[in-house]
Amino acid sequence: MSGQEPIAVLDGPEAGDRIIRGGGLRVASYAVGVGVGLLSTPLLIRHLSIAEYGLYATASSIAFVIAGLAEGGLGGVVIREYSNATAAVRDQLLRSLLGLRLAMTTVGVLIGVGCAQAAGYPGVLVGGVAVLGVGLLTGAVQNTWAVALNVDLRLGTLAAIDMARQLTTTVGVAALVVLGASLGPFYLVAPAGLFVALVVTWRTTPGAPRLPRFDRRRWSAILRQTGVFAVATALSVAYFQVAIISTSLLAGDEQAGIFGSAFRVIEISNGIPWLLAQAAFPLLARAAYNDADRLRYALGRMFETLLIVGVLFGLAVALGAPFATSVLGGAKLDPAIPVLRTLGIGVPFSFLVAVWAFALLSLHQHRSLLTANGVAFLLAISLSLLLIPDYGARGAAWVTVTLEATLATGYAIALLRVRPDLRPPLGGVPKVLLGLGCALASGFAVPLPPALQTLVAIGVFILVIIGTRALPKEIELALRSRWSTFRADD
Repeated sequence: MSGQEPIAVLDGPEAGDRIIRGGGLRVASYAVGVGVGLLSTPLLIRHLSIAEYGLYATASSIAFVIAGLAEGGLGGVVIREYSNATAAVRDQLLRSLLGLRLAMTTVGVLIGVGCAQAAGYPGVLVGGVAVLGVGLLTGAVQNTWAVALNVDLRLGTLAAIDMARQLTTTVGVAALVVLGASLGPFYLVAPAGLFVALVVTWRTTPGAPRLPRFDRRRWSAILRQTGVFAVATALSVAYFQVAIISTSLLAGDEQAGIFGSAFRVIEISNGIPWLLAQAAFPLLARAAYNDADRLRYALGRMFETLLIVGVLFGLAVALGAPFATSVLGGAKLDPAIPVLRTLGIGVPFSFLVAVWAFALLSLHQHRSLLTANGVAFLLAISLSLLLIPDYGARGAAWVTVTLEATLATGYAIALLRVRPDLRPPLGGVPKVLLGLGCALASGFAVPLPPALQTLVAIGVFILVIIGTRALPKEIELALRSRWSTFRADD
């Protein structure tokens, strides 16, 4: 865009600290939301049969694919452009984005409902896709209004919005369980949470444009910028949900329920890297435009941080699988334990995917994203047809892990091909692997209940990371500052 002007908050020296603090706040809020959600998810899984939960998970996956196809990467590209645009351009940009999102989401919902009907799914699932589609329209408006919050690094406000949505969802599920509701009403819970998020966003963004602009000429301009990236994003969303949808079609609703229950845990952990990477994305986009050294430094610290956090979460998922499944569904979810442990292997790759995806987007490498996601999508279909019919939920888990590893590798190769100077710092990798080895050894050394075994392993991993000084100094300083503040207040 022409006539660019500096964005003070992004160009200032305090941007990095705000991202660390704000990103940490969003993760903390997300963790609290997960804790709240852990009150509702077990209620839902225990209330429904495994087959019913399979239908619920399948409808949710179809809605997720619709969202990805309709969104088409618009949000990421608009944040990048908004970060470098003049004030005069921003209002028109967001109004046009809002109109385009509403139009594309409406078409996507109609196609999704039609595909669910054509696939022969029962009426309760088809209706669920339609209801979730209404929620997608609400989410399209909310996400557009929240663009300014992202770019202005008002990450605490975004954290509050996330919390309001999660609390609404939890209360809704709990209320329906108490009322003894059947499967259908549970599809209303997610749209209700998105509506509350919309209201809170409306109250906290008084200057955001409220009305959409249905301008085909400007839509064409936006789509010309986002076209390749839109297809790439759609494929990335689709490939990740292929395993659930394929399991329901190739192995039945019960296997889909087992995989969906395990996958729910992975969805929770995998939300964290995207929150952290999204918090830093406006800075990456700005640095890619005007400061190569800052971009290199920021990406290096992001790689080091998310590698550590990713391995930590993968370790927790793999060792804590028996405890997690018992909390979610009791003995009826015992078949999900090996599925969840397998999925835990892919968690670190998911964290690295988030880092490199936003790096490629910052550099306008849309075709690289398209190629990598296209390969992953084709691999998802091939592996699903090969593994799921014979191995059910376990086969779907290995499909997911393979795809995450493939995508992380593809993104890394694409990034280094165009910018060899952005090679990630690998000096800390041996320290992380040492921490992982010590954690696994300590976790299995003494027979303990799964929850205690997991806590011991996590403690050992953290001690090794601290002892070997693997943590980036910025994160260490931020943690020390927070600890000093906490001690002073106490």
